[in-house]
Amino acid sequence: MDNVPLRGGEAVPAGQLKGNGMYISKIIDGLRYNTATAEEICSFENDSDRGDFRYEVTSLYRTPRGRFFVAGHGGAMTRWAQPVQGGQAGGKGLHPVSTAEAREFAEQYADEDMVARFFVIEDA
Repeated sequence: MDNVPLRGGEAVPAGQLKGNGMYISKIIDGLRYNTATAEEICSFENDSDRGDFRYEVTSLYRTPRGRFFVAGHGGAMTRWAQPVQGGQAGGKGLHPVSTAEAREFAEQYADEDMVARFFVIEDA
């Protein structure tokens, strides 16, 4: 199987790029979180230009075992900033989130049907 080269020297098997084309895999507390094997629920992209320090793309995912995480990339003034000598630079990352945090993100950025698909919703 051919690999698709990505910025930063990573490669991912062809056909595994999904959603916003981001591939991130990280082991946290003995659990592997991987954008290529998780289901993307919704995504947020702000209205800043791609070169802006505030530009950000963040997606909410659910793993095959039902755990939630956010993954994304952005400029030096976003949650994805990376420390560098003398300040911060743009970067990418992945963070597990609780079910409550995931539902809050989905309620803000997904449509009603998508929220109801992944979370228990009650009538008021």
